[in-house]
Amino acid sequence: MIHHIEIQVLVLLLIASVVGMFARRLKLPYTLALVVAGLALGFVQLDTLHGVELNADLLMLLFLPPLLFEATLHINLREFRSDFPAVITLAGPGVLLAVGLTATMVYGALSLTGLAPDFGWSHALLFAAVIAATDPVSVLALFKELGVGKRLYMLVEGESLLNDGVAVVIFLIIGAVFGLTGADPLTGAPEIAAYGLKTFVWMAGAGVGIGLMVGTAASVVSRQIDDHLIEVTLTTLVAYGSFLLAEELHASGVLSTVAAGMTVGSVGRSYGMSASTRVAVEDFWEYMAFLANSFIFLLVGLQLEPGLLLKSAPAIAVAFVCIILARAAVVYSIVPLTGRFVQHIPLSWRHVMVWGGLRGSLSMVLILTLPATFPGRSTLVVVVFGVVACSLFIQGLTVGKLVGKLGLLSGNPAERDAFELARGEGLAARHALHELHALKREGIISGQAGERLEMWYRTRQEHADEAVRESSGEHMLDEQMVEGMLRLMDAEREGLREAIRTGAISGKSASTLTHDLNHRAAEVTDLAHHDESTRRAHLKKMLGE
Repeated sequence: MIHHIEIQVLVLLLIASVVGMFARRLKLPYTLALVVAGLALGFVQLDTLHGVELNADLLMLLFLPPLLFEATLHINLREFRSDFPAVITLAGPGVLLAVGLTATMVYGALSLTGLAPDFGWSHALLFAAVIAATDPVSVLALFKELGVGKRLYMLVEGESLLNDGVAVVIFLIIGAVFGLTGADPLTGAPEIAAYGLKTFVWMAGAGVGIGLMVGTAASVVSRQIDDHLIEVTLTTLVAYGSFLLAEELHASGVLSTVAAGMTVGSVGRSYGMSASTRVAVEDFWEYMAFLANSFIFLLVGLQLEPGLLLKSAPAIAVAFVCIILARAAVVYSIVPLTGRFVQHIPLSWRHVMVWGGLRGSLSMVLILTLPATFPGRSTLVVVVFGVVACSLFIQGLTVGKLVGKLGLLSGNPAERDAFELARGEGLAARHALHELHALKREGIISGQAGERLEMWYRTRQEHADEAVRESSGEHMLDEQMVEGMLRLMDAEREGLREAIRTGAISGKSASTLTHDLNHRAAEVTDLAHHDESTRRAHLKKMLGE
């Protein structure tokens, strides 16, 4: 027997598929298309979807873990480490400052001016907390397409991952202050400060610790097996298990999943998974993130009140301006303070970090977890959705032009596309030839069939190699040099470990060589974060040219 809920799920999947197809055809970021679809659902109110309700458990436990885990799988800890002081400063003190500034400005702009007379301090603080987390998914996709430098990409992505957890913790603390957790409201500055500090330290510290343990355990297990179905299942257990375990211990499930995802992405993915398994894992989590984003935006659209949305348009516009001003104040004031700990972050990059700090799914997930009985909840939902929509459309559609105007593009995008297509075809042909040789050794393919297939793939490889040479600009040559040196240094480490195992060298000698190797690797890693001219000069110096 078919139930109504099953039909509703199928309708939402159909809408998500149609939205995805139109987004691809119109060359729009998928999240922008989802905003339009969510708005349309809010106005149309389909009978089939009548009665669909969102609750905190559905949002936090079902949709949030896949969004976080998928985003962290691609983080390179080696590159992330060099700019960690700047990232953690923006994601920690920066979020606290942003919440304070945003709440103050929004309260003054909406309540005191009469745009939203019932918008009190509780609404302003809750709004500021949920909107503090950046979610620049569409911006990062654009960065990849345009060839923006790796360091700027990592700064934007790293901050967005860490500030998610910090924003959730602040949101929970503010909820406790106003009695939204079921307990009595907190009273007095000392009680609020003590509760906030204890909650923040425990949730952040324990959350990260749990995530690291779960991610490490899964990485060790995945190294012992080579079955993509089992390993995809393991990553599912890691994503949801780390979140649930942390929440059960009253720690941050968000930070736990982020830490677990970064561990699996950097350790398990590199050392515990075969190439075919990595592809299966990445495809699976890309689909999970697609589903989670789709359901969040579409279900939020169903919760909107169209009349209130139109009525709140001036308040939404003012709130959007407030979050941009708060973001600018945070980035321009905090980033210079990190100069003594990390390599200088240019002013042009700071402009991009301000305008590229889009808001997204997490903001809507958090605001929808407010109790239905909370006064002004519908207004908050509408304002948050409206601000997220403005952020995705206004910032998302213009940040590419800003990057180009600031001269931050790495080479010509058309040349980069040609280079990557040729490089990809060459890599694919080489992998096919490697597999063909294995098939010939096993006797599955032999004789003339093997010779013809080998000739065909070698021809494809040669054509691709020629295309790579023709499309390789100076900047891409530098990038290949850095990438190649890091890969070869990994091979050096393997060689040293093998030499110790066979007794070819002593542990003391190996320690000296490893120390030198790590020093050289750190220098090369830093090169990936320099501008083109500086990187080229350092490369020539290192190679003695």
